[in-house]
Amino acid sequence: MDTPMTEESSLLPITKPSSNPYSTALAYSGKLGNALMALQAGLVLVFLFATTYPDADDYSPAEYYIWKDIMAMLLIGFGFLMTFLKQYGLGAVGFTMLLTVMSMQLNIVIELIMRVIYGFITSTEMEDTSFPMPIGMSTFIDSQFSAATLLISFGAIIGRASPYQMLVMTVSQSFFYAFNKVFIVFGILDAEDVGGTMTIHMFGAYFGLAASMAMGASPPEKGSPEADKVSDLFAMIGTTVLWIFWPSFVGATETGTAVNEMRCTTNTIISLMASTGVSFWASQKLCKGKFDPVHIANSTLAGGVAIGSTARLNMGPGVAAVIGMMAGIVSVYGYVYSSPALEEVGIFDTCGVGNLHGLPSLIGGLASVAIVAMDPTAEFLNHNAYLQPFMQLLGVILTVVIAATSGYATGIFMKSPTVVPNKNDSHVVYEDEVYWHAEYFE
Repeated sequence: MDTPMTEESSLLPITKPSSNPYSTALAYSGKLGNALMALQAGLVLVFLFATTYPDADDYSPAEYYIWKDIMAMLLIGFGFLMTFLKQYGLGAVGFTMLLTVMSMQLNIVIELIMRVIYGFITSTEMEDTSFPMPIGMSTFIDSQFSAATLLISFGAIIGRASPYQMLVMTVSQSFFYAFNKVFIVFGILDAEDVGGTMTIHMFGAYFGLAASMAMGASPPEKGSPEADKVSDLFAMIGTTVLWIFWPSFVGATETGTAVNEMRCTTNTIISLMASTGVSFWASQKLCKGKFDPVHIANSTLAGGVAIGSTARLNMGPGVAAVIGMMAGIVSVYGYVYSSPALEEVGIFDTCGVGNLHGLPSLIGGLASVAIVAMDPTAEFLNHNAYLQPFMQLLGVILTVVIAATSGYATGIFMKSPTVVPNKNDSHVVYEDEVYWHAEYFE
């Protein structure tokens, strides 16, 4: 995460503005203001003419509490986790808010469209496909899942992409995320993934990594992702917020079923505790007896990532602990060995999302292949004990393929002349001053 990048790139080539910082921001954000306003206006029109309130009997205070927990994760947890970039704190927290709200609004519309199309093609009766669309707490929670997926992808390119490029990614990923979730994982495959190990963490990580690969790295003279003691401390604040509310995230859809909610909560807490313990162990083992703040801020959360596909299964707390331990160890080793290897092949991962979300999601997804067979009579499983494991495996494979291909295509477009106005100029990266105006920058 702190390794200087050495390869040429098509990412926003910008020089740090010396006379007029506004001109640089306007030029390299593309037509951000117009695009953002047009998108928001279009969404407002949809809300005006295509939505309504749900039946009051469907309102659940428990879902509202879950919504608050997840919003804290998205805005405070993810936002502050990415403040490890010492010169990009405003961008980390501010752009996290922008991307979150735009992704949530887009998902409300796009996921409905995907459900309608899937229901029409397969002659399946889908939930929440009436018109006008009732927008309730479950709708908002689904939209938060989409936003979490986007923020994971954002972590791979944070500091190197312009706000306009981020908006392009937001729109593009909203379609592909909804397609993978509605058509593939929960549609054709009917796989088990209550906490989003596949649909959220796996998809977000490999979409972001593929987009980063397509965009390339920034030459070292334009800046590197540097941290200091204060920025690492702020990142730890984000970690603790994510850690506290992660069980709510995993069990967000299970508030109406006590036994499922209990298992989601218990398994997630156990897995998080196990990943935290082994992350401290692995970090000091690989760092000559000391702890690396990057490992502690990230890998301690790996258990929450990995447990999502199996959280409501009757597998026992011990199995949840094993999954958390495996995820934590793999995550720390990923930061030490995988990240440098990826950079050698042109994949530059600013926040290490491949290690926090990618590798642990593979552990969790592959573990689900075996664990679904431990609870074959679970009423929420859609296949028998022989077919369900196969569907879990297909879910892992297809999610990685769809995420990587759509992410790469999105990255190619993000660096195209349509989005990047002038590739012959230069620009520093990982700097708030490029896009934020304040007296302390003068």
